[in-house]
Amino acid sequence: MSCEKNLLTPIIESKVFVDNYQSRFALGKVAINNVVLNNYENEFNGAAQLRANTYIESGFISADDLDEDGTELDANDYSRSVHFVMLERTATASLARVIGNMRLIIKSQDNPTPLPMENYREDIFSENPVPIGGVEVSRLIVAHEDARIQNALKWPLFVAGQKYIDNQQLNPVYGLMTPALTRLLRLQHIPVSAVADAKYIEEINATKQPVSINMAVLKRLVSSVGDQGIDIIKDEFSYIDTPEIKSGKGKK
Repeated sequence: MSCEKNLLTPIIESKVFVDNYQSRFALGKVAINNVVLNNYENEFNGAAQLRANTYIESGFISADDLDEDGTELDANDYSRSVHFVMLERTATASLARVIGNMRLIIKSQDNPTPLPMENYREDIFSENPVPIGGVEVSRLIVAHEDARIQNALKWPLFVAGQKYIDNQQLNPVYGLMTPALTRLLRLQHIPVSAVADAKYIEEINATKQPVSINMAVLKRLVSSVGDQGIDIIKDEFSYIDTPEIKSGKGKK
């Protein structure tokens, strides 16, 4: 992998745009638990580098918290998570820029331990734990110098998550988010509702609040405004031609 360590958004070697160079953005499911799909090791590792860069810059972690290769991964990544990555085309067809990431952490019969959010907010979840089949949306990142694009590309990640969760018949769905991100998602009509007030969490050096995501409403929204051609069934990337949200346009 060729990865620019000093950039927030890593540059990786990737074949994703080689045969689809007319598209600017691409979104794909790249790993389930510890299994990387369709030889997407570079894309998976690039997303782990993006996570490290983003959280160091935000002050949520320090360099001592990183893995030996400078990436940011934890036990949940290898045991009960589904990973989605957003790429941007570069001037070279064989290189791509990693600009987005999202993981879904799934509470299952095989791994029924509390979700990270439950551990961070025991005051909320100790008496009302998330049931089996529950999901935590985590490591939601879009990093781009154009604020319009950065905001717009959160929608395709939520579309991919909605489709996967619906296909796997999972529910309920939660997230642990900063109040600012919660407000931004509401402005974009993502159906998030606060479960409790925000609270400073020392382990991650951040003030965040648990939120629930109404998947029935999100599914209707995706159906109404269009899914931009995003397909999560095939282990391939879907191509997004423009950063415009809710246009219903895109190609696979």
